[in-house]
Amino acid sequence: MYVRFWGTRGSIAAPGPHTARYGGNTSCVEVRASDGTVIILDCGTGARELGMHLAETVPQPMRLHLFIGHTHWDHIQGFPFFVPAFLPGSELNIYAPMGFQRGLEEAMAGQMEYAYFPVKLRDLRSRIHFTELDEGFFRVGDVLVETQYLNHTAPTVAYRMTSDGATIAYATDHEPFWSAPGRVSQHPGDERHIAFLKGANLVIHDAQYTVDEYRDKVGWGHSSLEYAVDVALAAGVERLVLFHHDPAHDDTILEQMETAARAQVIRRGQALDVLAAREGLELQVLGGSSVEPDVAEASALNHRQIAGGRVLVISSNENEIEEILGEDGLQFLRQSDMRAALARGDDLLPDIAIIDRELLDGDGDAALTTLRERLGRRNLPIVVLADSTIPSDAVYRGEASSTDYLAKPFSPPMLRARVRAWLARTLMVFDPTERATVMQGPVRSATDSRARCANLLATVPLFRHLTTEQRDLLLDSAAEQSFAPGHVLVRENELPDRLFVILSGRVRVLEVAPDSSLELIVGELGEGQIIGELGVLRNQPRSATVVAVERTHCLMLHQTEFLKVLQNSTELAVSLLRTLAGRLYETDRRLSRYAPDPVTGLAGRRAFHDQYRRLAAIARRRKTGALLLVLDVVQLRAINDRLGYGVGDDVLRTVADALIEATRTTDLIGRHGGDEFVVFLPDAGGGDADTVVNRVLERIAALSIKRGIPVPIRCNVGIVYAQAPPETAEDMLREADQDMLRRRQ
Repeated sequence: MYVRFWGTRGSIAAPGPHTARYGGNTSCVEVRASDGTVIILDCGTGARELGMHLAETVPQPMRLHLFIGHTHWDHIQGFPFFVPAFLPGSELNIYAPMGFQRGLEEAMAGQMEYAYFPVKLRDLRSRIHFTELDEGFFRVGDVLVETQYLNHTAPTVAYRMTSDGATIAYATDHEPFWSAPGRVSQHPGDERHIAFLKGANLVIHDAQYTVDEYRDKVGWGHSSLEYAVDVALAAGVERLVLFHHDPAHDDTILEQMETAARAQVIRRGQALDVLAAREGLELQVLGGSSVEPDVAEASALNHRQIAGGRVLVISSNENEIEEILGEDGLQFLRQSDMRAALARGDDLLPDIAIIDRELLDGDGDAALTTLRERLGRRNLPIVVLADSTIPSDAVYRGEASSTDYLAKPFSPPMLRARVRAWLARTLMVFDPTERATVMQGPVRSATDSRARCANLLATVPLFRHLTTEQRDLLLDSAAEQSFAPGHVLVRENELPDRLFVILSGRVRVLEVAPDSSLELIVGELGEGQIIGELGVLRNQPRSATVVAVERTHCLMLHQTEFLKVLQNSTELAVSLLRTLAGRLYETDRRLSRYAPDPVTGLAGRRAFHDQYRRLAAIARRRKTGALLLVLDVVQLRAINDRLGYGVGDDVLRTVADALIEATRTTDLIGRHGGDEFVVFLPDAGGGDADTVVNRVLERIAALSIKRGIPVPIRCNVGIVYAQAPPETAEDMLREADQDMLRRRQ
């Protein structure tokens, strides 16, 4: 593989005469495989010149793969100036882990709002695909790509790329998991990091500080050059490139750091080629390494949602911990000490534990082992908050590799990133037909997962009275899965092969109304309820679509095993009948509430207000603004009295059809009252108001003539714009009514 460095600096660009040799642009590295696959590692300011180079050297239309370690600005700030993004026909595939406050697309778009840049992301002419990653593998062309979480102040991944027997590892924005002077740390995180780099032909590694500088930068998320050399030697790599240079380091300092790194290798008596990254450096990476690391079996594209994860907290800092992790949708299980946690036992069902070391009663090894045994999770991830003055030998003595250590006082974002990484590794789909060790390092075993599923199933009222044998039969082909908000669990007309048990979260059941594209909300289901049982019982295609309203954690049961258990359990059959009876009652109630208007087929008042909330939330999140149009048919009652309700209904249908034809498919139209219609237009600006009104009135007039309506159709119109539409429609409706009064005058 071919490698070229276009940006080598970290944190902020530092161009000038003192950085001319090693470069002042922020992170950007080009990788080309022999099959023509083009990979770009990070998109800092170096991406500007790279983009111009690619536009001249890569056949059109370009197909590029951008691997972003994380979305801090120094890794994405070159994207708005990346020429291929502006070229019609170009295809950009952008990969990165999910960040904290924003998803990948939102983070990339944020720096291209008009307040910061003249062109918005959605206005770019290339085709852009965004993919959020977890730990695992995926392929681009002939390149096998593996990912692993790093230790940084935001969720950050390293990339390991293998093609034609050659391997390149890119690990920037990474800090040692534990500082152990004099040797490479035995912290499980550092061991996993070394295993990820093992045998690579080329490692590009964060080396922002000297060891003296790092002492004052602990918790900032970056490595010393000494640590980079240590892990490269421990991993047996061929060549190490020191990367992510500090903006305060000029060419003289970087030359000294490169010399110091080579001297460290000589003192260790091992073979390792070391050099500091510089802009314009080109390397050919050849295969032939005989060392093959364990390849992850889980797809990095299979995003594991952590919301709903259960966190056991045994700490004097529990309030601070819950505040730090509060935005991730986690459930907290507070316990005052280890004795209290042990007394609760396996009914706690945690997915991770955070424990103060001083609360381990002086016997860390035995206490953590006992806790895992009592909870039935021998690989339960435990983050131990430990005093940094504790000797490293005491910290690591014989404890499980799924025990993590974080020095106090800890960095809040680093704790959050660590917890997210552990949950992403361990909250995985359980399938007993596959091997359990789907990730490098410690994960939940098949036995642990099955025990967890059995415990979860026993807490659901519908299955509470099953025998152990019956539960085991259900679990023979069961799987755990978490779904993000908006994710479709079941699609209408799908063939049934499984049903879902909701362990946490909430879903919405939708049906398409007859003779209309309007989706009706026919039910909402939450914790302890099941989805898809009708299709399984009838063995007929699904009659509805089911969508996650919030992050939802489910246990999926196979149709065959469920029917076998149902035939042999009277209690389950009776409970299921009660569930179905309640479901039918609720469905009838909601259908009557959300049924479309029988005359026009539009959404009724209640359906409009419900769907408005969803569309307004999207408009607020995108900051794109919205218009709301209110339209009253003038003297509809007089038309009904003079010409009959048949003509009046024709007038209403003409107005409804005109609104549909004059607006976009993404707009929401409803009949709000007897003679009143309302339209919500997201992603529309205030300057569009008159255009919308004129288009609607022109279309009403044209359809009225075409259909031979015997009276002219006149409408009063009011319209209002909101940059941030309110959560409910009442305020906008009131302002639109006031605008209607002004227009009449």
